[in-house]
Amino acid sequence: SELNIDIHHRMDHLLEKAAGYKAFDHPDDASVRVLFASETGTAKQVAQDFADACTLSHDSSSLDDSDVDDLEGHITVMFVATCGQGAMPQNGKRFYAELCARTEPFKEDTKFIVMGLGDSSYYFFCKAAKDIEEQMLRLGAKLLLPMGEGDDSAEEGMEQGLHEWLGQVWPVLDVPPPSEVPHITPVKVMFSERAIMHIDEDERAINQFFHSDDIKAVSIPILSNELMCPEDYNRDFRTIRFAKGSAFQYEVGDALEIWPHNEHDRVVDFLHDYSPDFDVRTVVKADAWGIHGDISLGALFENVLDVFGKPTMHFMQQLATFETDEAERKLLLDPAFLK
Repeated sequence: SELNIDIHHRMDHLLEKAAGYKAFDHPDDASVRVLFASETGTAKQVAQDFADACTLSHDSSSLDDSDVDDLEGHITVMFVATCGQGAMPQNGKRFYAELCARTEPFKEDTKFIVMGLGDSSYYFFCKAAKDIEEQMLRLGAKLLLPMGEGDDSAEEGMEQGLHEWLGQVWPVLDVPPPSEVPHITPVKVMFSERAIMHIDEDERAINQFFHSDDIKAVSIPILSNELMCPEDYNRDFRTIRFAKGSAFQYEVGDALEIWPHNEHDRVVDFLHDYSPDFDVRTVVKADAWGIHGDISLGALFENVLDVFGKPTMHFMQQLATFETDEAERKLLLDPAFLK
């Protein structure tokens, strides 16, 4: 269809623009290492976005996929989340233990920056990131910038602290701020030849999403859902009571990710306003989000895609790459626009 052709044409343009974007020819020549310790996937995503945007870095990897010795003589940027009662995420525990056990100081030209992600409503806010920073300093590594803090309880959420921190990082690394996100991974969704999906078929497709390796969701009954802030507040604070079943293990301090549904009528209106060419009954063939096969747009937008929540700065940066009007593009990239 014309829509698919337009999207692929834009993706080809972005890939051409990304070619030669990095300041090195071989990945091993990257002078900046980007590492993360992530429990729910947020720190991982932020680290990957940073690695894509930084001309001196190649890719991001978890702390446990790296050895402490790999930091020798390099600049390392670390994105570290805190989980539970100040605990290190699972994919950072081995690295942290190795770091604590090390006695030999780093070489003089070993430098690092840390971005901590957490929630200041918890007592051990960003403790894991602080622990990493403390051990790096103990071993003589040079801290290039005070630790950044992405606070999920801030008025503008984690993006607020992240944006302020990035404004300091680019000058320290002597890297120009990216004008747009150069790497966008295309989502594999095409229109299907099928005319309609049965409800039970949509349910099977959605179950693929909820049971995928990245989600692994468990369905449990909600006992109560109480809004704890004014309805017009720009963030949503709630007290949710749920039945604890045998298939669901949760301890106080653990991070929970809740998957709400978008209201059917709002999805109907959204798709109608977006294009007259399709609606909630339109069938697409997906190879993304753990879904492999046909699914209706209604099921996809009601259960998987967040189209009514407040967008993140990362989303606005990606959206801006598709905007051809320069004035509109600058508006999308303006942090004040999100407010």
